[in-house]
Amino acid sequence: MALGKGKVLGRGLSNLIPVNEKNVEVTKDDMSGLREIKISEIQPNPHQPRKYFSDAAIQELSQTIQQHGVIQPITVQKNSSGAGFILIAGERRLRACKLAGFQKIPAVVKDVSEADMMEIALIENLQREDLNPIEEAQAYQNLIDKRGLKVTDLATRVGKNRSTIANLIRLLGLPKPVQDWVKEGKLTEGQTRPLLSLPETKKQIDVAAKVIEENWTAREVENYVSNLLHPDKKSKSQSSGADKDASIVKIESKLRNKYSAKVEISHNDSNGKGKITFSYANLSDMERILDQFGLKL
Repeated sequence: MALGKGKVLGRGLSNLIPVNEKNVEVTKDDMSGLREIKISEIQPNPHQPRKYFSDAAIQELSQTIQQHGVIQPITVQKNSSGAGFILIAGERRLRACKLAGFQKIPAVVKDVSEADMMEIALIENLQREDLNPIEEAQAYQNLIDKRGLKVTDLATRVGKNRSTIANLIRLLGLPKPVQDWVKEGKLTEGQTRPLLSLPETKKQIDVAAKVIEENWTAREVENYVSNLLHPDKKSKSQSSGADKDASIVKIESKLRNKYSAKVEISHNDSNGKGKITFSYANLSDMERILDQFGLKL
C-alpha cells in the first residue's frame, strides 16, 4: 500500500519518498524501513547523551516543521518487548512534532545493539554540536565502558582528536557543582581544566566560583592555579611572563590547551636554544601526558 502525504506530516514525508516518472509514490516496503509511526508508540532513547533541550529552540523547530514538514526522518528500533519502538536518533524532531500536534512522524527502523544505539546518538549530537562538555565527556566514557574501547579507538570512530576526548573525560573528575556550572554554560572547558590540578575538592569549587564571579579567562585560571600550587615561584613567573616574547607565550598557551598541563618555554634569542618544561600534578597525570606523547610507562 502506498504512503499518502496526508495533512499530519504536511509536505515532509512526500519530500522523503522518491517518485517514479508517473508520479506514483514508492511503497514503504521499498524504502528500507522508512515508515510513518505513531508518536505515542515511541519511547525515548535511554542512552541519549543530551540531557538539556532548549524550549525556545524546540518551539522554533516546531514552527518550521508545521510550515515545511519533517525533512529528515528520525531513527528508531523495535522495542524488544514487542510493544512500540525506542528512539535512536532525532529527539529534537520528535519533541517538535509533539509540540506541533502531529500524531505520526516519518522514521527509519533499524535493528541495532545497545552499544550501537549509544554511538549513533552520540555521533548525531556531535555533528549538530548540541552537547555541552560534560554531556560529551559522559557519552564518551559510557561508550568506552560499553564497548571496551581505548580512547584512541574511540577517537577514530567518532572522528575526534584523541587528546580532545581524553581531556574531556578528565572533566568527569571535577566536583558535581563545578560540572553543573559547565552544563549551565557558566564555565568553559578551558576555564575548568586547570582546576583538575588542585588536590582538594573544596578548593576546586571555591576557585571555580571565583572564576565565574570575576569572569577570568582560561589563561588567568591557569596562572592562579599555578600560583596556588607553587607560591614560591609566583614572583619569578610573573616577572618572566612580563618579559617573555608574545609568540612564546602563544605557543605555551597552545601546548597547555592541547595537553591540559602547565607548560613553560625558556628560549635564548642569542643562540636559538631553549627548553620546554611540562609539569604534572601526580604520577597519574604524568602517565596521561606521556600517553598523549605516544609513550607508555
